[in-house]
Amino acid sequence: MKTPILRENEWTVLNVASEIGNQVEMMKIVSESELPDSTVMRAILSLVEKGLLRLSQTEETYIEMNEEGMQYAEHGLPERRALKALIELGGKAGQKEVMEVAEIPVGMIGITLGWLNRKGWISLHKTDQEIVLKAKEPQPVGSDEKLIKKLSEKGRIRIDMLPKKALKDLEILAHRNLVKTVRVSLRRVELTENGKRFLETQSKPVEAVNILTPEMIRTGSWRKVKFRRYDLEIEPKRIYPNKKHMYIEFLEQVRRILIGMGFEESEGPHVETEFWNFDSLFQAQDHPAREVHDSYLLKYPDYKVELKNKDIVEKVKKTHEDGWTTGSKGWNYKWNLDIARRFVLRTQTTSVSMRYLSTHRVPPVKMFCISQVFRPDVIDAKHLGAGFNQCEGIAGDKDMNFRHLLGILEAFTKAFGLETIKFKPGYFPFTEPSVEGFCLHPRLGWIECVGAGMFRPEVLKPFGIDFPVIAWGIGIDRIAMTSLGIDDIRLLYAKDLEFLREKPIV
Repeated sequence: MKTPILRENEWTVLNVASEIGNQVEMMKIVSESELPDSTVMRAILSLVEKGLLRLSQTEETYIEMNEEGMQYAEHGLPERRALKALIELGGKAGQKEVMEVAEIPVGMIGITLGWLNRKGWISLHKTDQEIVLKAKEPQPVGSDEKLIKKLSEKGRIRIDMLPKKALKDLEILAHRNLVKTVRVSLRRVELTENGKRFLETQSKPVEAVNILTPEMIRTGSWRKVKFRRYDLEIEPKRIYPNKKHMYIEFLEQVRRILIGMGFEESEGPHVETEFWNFDSLFQAQDHPAREVHDSYLLKYPDYKVELKNKDIVEKVKKTHEDGWTTGSKGWNYKWNLDIARRFVLRTQTTSVSMRYLSTHRVPPVKMFCISQVFRPDVIDAKHLGAGFNQCEGIAGDKDMNFRHLLGILEAFTKAFGLETIKFKPGYFPFTEPSVEGFCLHPRLGWIECVGAGMFRPEVLKPFGIDFPVIAWGIGIDRIAMTSLGIDDIRLLYAKDLEFLREKPIV
């Protein structure tokens, strides 16, 4: 076996360990060598690898006072202070007077009386006016008080070093929430037989150099030193640079793609009126999507908002009732303004599209929104439950048609490496024709990821829009899990650092 080449810190640690004796605690070496603990640990690991030291680790449990316990250690337990005050008052006094003299807070009076009575230090006598306390006799320092003093002096005590009779007091102090347990991992080292032989044969440190410098080459001093051997099989320490959460990075890339395609980002309120969330989209007021099992209605306030654009509201009302001038027969019912004024947590970002169209009536228009929507749902690998993200988009112009919609959706999904996507006819109250899109997850199979279509005249005409508008709502969470290779949609919100470190940046 070749003689190991040691660096200076390794030599120091090895010698300190041998001088102290067997089973040396690492922190003892830190103290004796006056080296930083990180330096000592690196040296120990290197010496273990070279077969000169053996490293073991054990866990020990200590007990120490918490903040409240330290206050009692300084000022005394509340029952001790109350007894002292009672004796100073002549051994008999009213409860209020005793507690004021002892400076016991109002919230602690009941607890203090309970411990005085439990320890048998006083007797209680109730009168019509107050509770009178009478001290039975001066009480010596209790074993629990001695343990508190001992803990305050030593800082912490290993539990297995406490005598058995102190364990009951420890249990009481723990019940009173005055102490806490601390688990400490202790690293100990000892010399191996190779380590002992090395120290016997080496009288001084072997100089080991890590780096060949220009100065060493110029002066020729490199000939007089030994270079540390490098083990190319040792895996270097992994470095995890700071990076954004994978899902945040993904959503930012979605924004960059859509902005690059000429779309403008917009936003709307999470708490929305039923008018913008449903009525403006030609969803009847008795539509099942408005029921409590599909929407979150706010209990308070329910409908305190005024719908400002009276002209649009009136046209939407007529469209619902008889179709107005849209060529439709409407829904044939009496439209209710109070229902339209109710608040809901928005169930779709299409409400943002309608707000946008109400102020952008001249073509061309291209808008998108990435934000949360809220629907009651069961959580599983493909459903986030109450809230999830949706990527909304609209595009409108004089010659816009259904082929443009399919082309945009295909280009968008392929931008994330989703080469396989399929469409099938769908139904939505506010688009016709409508389509549903599915992407192929490598393990979950086909999953629905988009609903889209051409806005119906019943949606556009009340807003004065006389050009075609295509619209889509993308389940961007599902696109993300497919693109990132994640099997469970809940992992998009993971806080597990090990998992997040392994996931690549999009």
